[in-house]
Amino acid sequence: MPSRVPSANVAIQTQAARRERRRRRRLFWLVGTLSALAFCVLGFVGMAVLSFLTPWGRQLRLLLAETVISTRHSRWAHWLVTPHEYAQLWKQINAPVFNTGLSGMVRPGGWSGRGPVIEVHFVRGSTYNGYVMLVHDPRLIRLVEAHVHGSEGEYITDMARRVGAVAGTNASGFEDPNGNGWGGIPVGLEYVDGVLVHPAKNDPAWTTVGFTSSGLLVMGHYTVPALQAMGVRDAMQFRPELVVNGKPMITVGDGGWGLGPRTAIGQARDGTVIFIVLNGRFHGGAGMGASQRQVMDLMLQYGAVNACAMDGGSSSVLYYHGKIINAPSTIDPHGERHLPDAWLVFPTEAAANAYHAGM
Repeated sequence: MPSRVPSANVAIQTQAARRERRRRRRLFWLVGTLSALAFCVLGFVGMAVLSFLTPWGRQLRLLLAETVISTRHSRWAHWLVTPHEYAQLWKQINAPVFNTGLSGMVRPGGWSGRGPVIEVHFVRGSTYNGYVMLVHDPRLIRLVEAHVHGSEGEYITDMARRVGAVAGTNASGFEDPNGNGWGGIPVGLEYVDGVLVHPAKNDPAWTTVGFTSSGLLVMGHYTVPALQAMGVRDAMQFRPELVVNGKPMITVGDGGWGLGPRTAIGQARDGTVIFIVLNGRFHGGAGMGASQRQVMDLMLQYGAVNACAMDGGSSSVLYYHGKIINAPSTIDPHGERHLPDAWLVFPTEAAANAYHAGM
């Protein structure tokens, strides 16, 4: 009968080899995990040191904090800056508001009637791209309130088709508790055809922006009786002011709002209304987006005498001849966001007046 001892020895040696391989794998896993943790800790500490102790690191931190602080997640900015820096950022984005009054620097009605009344220019910067839309006759512009169903606002495409507008941009911001807002409740003043639709926001940093019946853009702090006395037809509220009576409002830093998609409205000396809508958040081939200072610089480049930011972020949208032409940073399957209202451009003044008459 053959001996089974060699087979038993082989089995014992095989089991020992397997145990050794398992031991080595566990050892390699443990060493690898500890090395990865050490690398992460050292990287975190290194980044923290660089972020707080080097000039470029501080600028990066502040830029990220500005971008966050202007969103509904503003509390997260506390993790990026010191308490003093946080207070300074809040001071920047809550800059004082200046009244334009009925500015004598602007003369609406300067459009000759020759050439297209609307021009759209593509613009690009290092971190953004987008459009500047020039409307040479301001009397064609109206603030159009959304048809609200429950708490849900209206897409700008639906608003424009409903009233017969040919172009437009978003205007007011809207209540967005816990990120669940649907554009049905505007933030701040909504004043349409001389009628108060929604009360003003009682905040000294918020600017009232409106048009008189002659097409003059008015900005500042005004009561409803003051708006009526000036002949303001439509108005809403947002911030910050960018240009007031020819003077740039952001003179230090980039405005404190970080980078993101932007919408703004302004007016040149001849009455031409300047709409700016810029892409950001890596949509449409853009980077993070634009700072408010970059928007202001574009406004000045196009000759703005007065200009103010509108709601930005995922709400930034430009409608022109039946479609959205920018790249809104929204996850909505329709590619646009529900809005409480919009600045819309009508094909003729008669069509704009007919909209108000039919309200």
